[in-house]
Amino acid sequence: MKTHEMAKALSELAKVLRAMPNVEAQNLPKLLEGRKEGQTAEIAVSLSTLASLASYGKTEWVAVIKDFDLPIEVRPRDAARDVLGKLLTYLEENKEARVKLSSEAKSRAKSSNEVSSALQFLLKNE
Repeated sequence: MKTHEMAKALSELAKVLRAMPNVEAQNLPKLLEGRKEGQTAEIAVSLSTLASLASYGKTEWVAVIKDFDLPIEVRPRDAARDVLGKLLTYLEENKEARVKLSSEAKSRAKSSNEVSSALQFLLKNE
């Protein structure tokens, strides 16, 4: 293996590890073993929902962030996918925010009903 191939492989490994929960490295084997093969159907449904979320524009995502008072900075040059990425990253890192958003999304409909219900669906799969 050449150094550039190794660097690319390590970069891919880093992406996979960042996508997983932040746990001690010694717990990684347990985390990998705990993944159920039956989860693939749930993952497929979640991916389909996530793909449909990509159709919303920056305006809708900014409205959701403002409506739910989320501490996410949106810059004027951010694209819709950047805003969605920031939102998903924030929710991934803050379980309390996911719970709060899910419960508030049920009780109010200030933001787009479709956006709120899709986020609620993704968040219920904890």
